[in-house]
Amino acid sequence: MAPIERLWVGFGSESGTARALAHRLGAHPALKAHPHQVLPLNEIDVGQLGDGDVLLAVSSSFGHGEPPANGEQFVEALRQAPALPGLRYAVFGLGDTGYPQFCGFTKALDALLQARQAQPIMNRVDADASFEDFFERWAPTLGEVLAGRPDAGRDLHLQVTAYSEDNAFEAPIVARRRLNTSDPAAWHLSLDLRGSGIVHRAGDTLHVIPENDPALLAELARWYGQNEAVEQLRHKELRQPGKSVLRELARMSGSEALKSLLKVSQRTALEAYLHGTDLLDILQDHATPDSVPLARLVELLSPCLPRAYSIASHGQAETVDLCIREVRYQQRGRERRGAATGWLLGNAGHARVYCRSNPGFHLPEDLDSPLVMVGTGTGIAPLMALMQEVHATGMPREVCLVFGEKQREHDFLYREVLEQWQAAGRLSTLMTAFSRDGAEKFYVQHALAANVGHISDLLSRGAHLYVCGNKRHLDGAVQEAIDPMVPQAAGWAALQAQGRVHCELY
Repeated sequence: MAPIERLWVGFGSESGTARALAHRLGAHPALKAHPHQVLPLNEIDVGQLGDGDVLLAVSSSFGHGEPPANGEQFVEALRQAPALPGLRYAVFGLGDTGYPQFCGFTKALDALLQARQAQPIMNRVDADASFEDFFERWAPTLGEVLAGRPDAGRDLHLQVTAYSEDNAFEAPIVARRRLNTSDPAAWHLSLDLRGSGIVHRAGDTLHVIPENDPALLAELARWYGQNEAVEQLRHKELRQPGKSVLRELARMSGSEALKSLLKVSQRTALEAYLHGTDLLDILQDHATPDSVPLARLVELLSPCLPRAYSIASHGQAETVDLCIREVRYQQRGRERRGAATGWLLGNAGHARVYCRSNPGFHLPEDLDSPLVMVGTGTGIAPLMALMQEVHATGMPREVCLVFGEKQREHDFLYREVLEQWQAAGRLSTLMTAFSRDGAEKFYVQHALAANVGHISDLLSRGAHLYVCGNKRHLDGAVQEAIDPMVPQAAGWAALQAQGRVHCELY
């Protein structure tokens, strides 16, 4: 390597993680022989960079792969800069695989530097939350490169795979356990993520890309009179056709009834018609195999849409757990099963999955604020994960759980675990609301109101409120119960303004 005249450690950071890592790099023995400065990227003058300079960029990505605020001016100046053939650089990117644009900014920065003819001295690092291992391997190797051994870093590839709808991980399904004795069934599932590199937190979502029900595919093949329909439609969306698909089907078939349903004024009627139906129903009602040829249908349909589920386990395990409600019913003489639940609970041995971050449902950063959690049915899933993460941190935190279902005897999901946690002190308070056990309906909002003193005390001490479950049942009901418990006149709105309300309603 040519002599190093100046060395810069530039960071782009929103939360402080990249800034702290940049200062660690600055103090690392790898840089001991080279005078250097650790600065925000914005404080590095692009116009002064040139021969003999080395830039070590350590940065996170903000939002949808955008630069952090203290890196925006640097990038803009770099875009307008002339060629920089004498500049050498290395990029260490921090990101979250739960975001679609994983390490988006640092990938773009690497590309922009190369476009300006700057020379990379190390392969770009794409690290996730488990960046420590990457840093411990990268920094010493960087020291060797800076000491004049450029070959040392050429075989070091530190890049986490970011999964997506087009690049999902095939996770083995390792456990299925029914959680209730009533119908519809609720199930606990475990999927093996070993070898995937997927990192998630309590509160995040797992997206499942299902395969279609073989019985439905067989019926479509029978309707068309073409066996090849099974394979051609196996990975197409057959349960949730969009408006554009319906409009094209109406145009091709000439169905006036379907055209009428698609009018804006018929929105309610269309929703009622589509409830519980699938593509075969629509074809049988409004088309013929000749009016909608199979080849055209295959072109028209999108791939199977991912179904999102709240994760029911914290991120330190090798498996990821889900709590799901089985969808199974009879309609028009055919048994119907949910696209994803039918696949997950059928004979499938695996599922194609990817994870997405959900920071609005993560634990609060302050480690001592109490938590009030309200969950109904399978809405308890992310609350189970949050309680596991509380325990995993080793920091004591007061947790109050309010769980609602139909009957205690048949529908108390995770009963043994929750009662064990309560007995061990991991769960401070466990309140239940079983709506069908008494002469009058009793829901979670009634349980909150019945314990107004305790809930008000928790809220007055800065408690965060987590609510998960059916939107139709919970939206507004919990707010009305909480409103009078907040000292400020604004009630629920005050909690929202303080960032203490976290809702996952579906």
